[in-house]
This record gives sequence, structure tokens and C-alpha cells, in this order.
Amino acid sequence: MNIAQLQKMTVGERIGGGFVLTVKKTKKSVQLPNKYYIHTVVLFDSTGEMLADFKDQGGKGAYNPMIKGHDYKIIVAEIQHADPASKEIALRDAKKLYVDQFSKVTQGSEPDVGYAPGEDYPDWRTTVRGKIRHGLVCAFIQSGEIAVEPITKESKEYIEAMTEYIMTGE
Repeated sequence: MNIAQLQKMTVGERIGGGFVLTVKKTKKSVQLPNKYYIHTVVLFDSTGEMLADFKDQGGKGAYNPMIKGHDYKIIVAEIQHADPASKEIALRDAKKLYVDQFSKVTQGSEPDVGYAPGEDYPDWRTTVRGKIRHGLVCAFIQSGEIAVEPITKESKEYIEAMTEYIMTGE
């Protein structure tokens, strides 16, 4: 199940079975009168983004916030109106996912839905390599070690070698 498929579903439709989505942005956490927390986030995958409310599974008074960039396996959820009380038609008609049961995908565990990196969850290794390269290029330009233009083949090889060293220690 991906975001595009969820967006096509009707309000009130329930989803189960376990599929993995990533938190792009945390918006807010609200404690309900029954002392449970609801965490509002934006979920994403390669097909789009969707607003979601997660019911905190820690019990009454427990506060376990969602974490940006982490993958969550959705076990039981329902499609709802994003903001049924809104005066704006776009918000009133938009959909969100209400997640009743979920589990956090832990480091080193593989989702059991058969996704390959880059399909429905980000390839974090590629993302991290890009961030490292960006930092190295900025530092090298600032120090005058490389010129802004043109980046030479030797500079690229040096940056890639440094990135590999940072990633693997070798």
C-alpha cells in the first residue's frame, strides 16, 4: 500500500495488513480528555504525501512522539476527512490517515512487504552520502581547496574518496 493508493480510498475505509511509510514532518501532539495522545504527522513515499494522526500506543498519559525520518509499519488504520470543520473546501475534502495500531521499523530490520530501497521508502544511505558530499564541497570551497567552477575530475574523485572514508572508515 502506498500514498497514491491511500488517497484513492474512500473516507471510512479501513486498512490493515502492514505496510511501511516514512514520517516526513511532525506537526503536533495533542493530549485528549481520556489522557491518550494523538500525534499529527505528514507521511510520504515515492508516490506522494498524506496527513496522518497516530494514536499513541503507550497508554494513558504516555507520550511517545513520532520521529521525523523514521519508518513506521501501519497495522490498522482508517481513511478520514483531514479537517471536516474547516471553512476551506480543500481542507474539508482532503483525506488523512488515522493510525490505530502501528510499529516502528527498527534499524537493521527489513520491512516484510518486499519493498526495494527507493520504491516506497527512502534509501537513507544515498541520502546520507549526498549530505556528506554537500558538507565536504562547502568546506572545500570555503577553505579554497577547490574552485566553485569548474569542479574537476580530480576534485570529484577526492570528494568521493572522503565520502567513502566517512561512511565506512576505510
